Parts: sequence; C-alpha cells; structure tokens
Amino acid sequence: MSMRCVVIIPARYGSTRLPGKPLVRIHQKPLIQWVYERAAQIQGVDAVIVATDDTRIAEAVQAFGGQAVLTSNTFASGTERVAWVARELEADVVVNLQGDEPLVDVNGVVQAIETVRGDTDATVATLGCPLREEALWRDPNVVKVVTDRHNRALLFSRSPLPFFRDESFYPLKGVYQHVGVYVFQADFLQTYVSLPPSPLETVEKLEQLRILWHGYAIQVIPVASCAPGVDTPEDVQKMEKLLTKQ
Repeated sequence: MSMRCVVIIPARYGSTRLPGKPLVRIHQKPLIQWVYERAAQIQGVDAVIVATDDTRIAEAVQAFGGQAVLTSNTFASGTERVAWVARELEADVVVNLQGDEPLVDVNGVVQAIETVRGDTDATVATLGCPLREEALWRDPNVVKVVTDRHNRALLFSRSPLPFFRDESFYPLKGVYQHVGVYVFQADFLQTYVSLPPSPLETVEKLEQLRILWHGYAIQVIPVASCAPGVDTPEDVQKMEKLLTKQ
C-alpha cells in the first residue's frame, strides 16, 4: 500500500467509565464515525484507518464505508496499537488520533504534520491549548504540558504544572492543556515501541513521557481551544449539543 500520510484511530471496546464508547450513538451515528469523518477533513491525509480489537467496532466502521483493521487486545497503549497497524504501511507520517475526539482541531493537525515533515529533530508533534482556568490546572484528569521558548515540550504531568511559588495561579505563556493527538515520523513510531517504558511514564500513566525520557523532542502546536472528548455519559450529552450547533 503506497501513501504518505495516514491517520490511525485506536478504538477499543473496553472503557471503565463508558463501556463500548466507540459505538455510543450521537445524533444517530456512532462516536467512531464522527471521529472518522473529522479525520477525513484533515488536508493532505491519504487514508484513515480504525485500529480496533473488537469485531463490533470493525463491523460498525465497515458499515459506514470506513476502513478498519483488527488487532490484538494485548497492547498497553493506543500508540502501540497504531504502530502495529502502521508497520505494514508505506507512509512518512502517521497521525494517532484518539477515538473520542470528534471535534479535534483539523488545522492544528495539519500544522503538526507539516512540522514533523519539515523538522528532522521534531520526530513527534502534538497539540496544546492555552491553560487559563485554575480549576483545569488543578484537575488531575487534565494533562498539562510546559514548553520551552521554541514550543518544545519540557514535561507533561497530571499535577498542577508549573508550581507557582510566590503567587496563586495565573495564566502563563508556555503552559498548555494537552490535546491527545500525536503526529509521528513513521520511522520513529516504530522506534518508540521498541523503547522501554520510562519511570515517569509508569507513574503518570502518560505514554508520551517515554519520548522525552529517552531524549527525543516533542513539538507542541498551539491551538486556540481544546475540543472536548467523550469519556462519560454526561460528555455524550454535551457533545450532542456541540455537534448540533456545528
């Protein structure tokens, strides 16, 4: 198969807070279809593939005309699932798009694709939106990323980051709420899965920390706002309202 840029959407059936999440229906369409159609809007993408360990999800994707690949259910992360599918593809860029992001910033993803193609040192790019609310800064479910002056990631954490020693929280340049989209140089994606997990990754449960731990760069592409994901039944209701407006 010959292509240059492919989006792979990891989608598993098991979800603690929302079992069967990819198949949850929003306005008569399964969530995975919303994400797939959003991915198809990304300029310059040659193919969109759903990587799933469940035949029900694969059948749902095929029913709306999408492409799905069945994988093992033993992968420790979505990136490992994506890498397993990508190893058979002739691509220079692989986008790992989470299966619960139906409103991801497509222009931001395009910028991330252009970045990893044009910057050999930035083997990975991701997205971040300005972190302006103290409640989000304190929320352990919100992943924070601090960058250097070139918008290279210094650290990701679920903890409030950075620590404001002399003042209470205030918006700070170079502090973002992380958006879980990863754009990989295809060769490095296979390198990533060969690297041993790092201690920081293990304690934070953040797979991207493996990249920083082993000395590789992650470029953070700023986007204006973070599109909400879908993790709970309440999120489904919120997403229905947002998609109605769109």
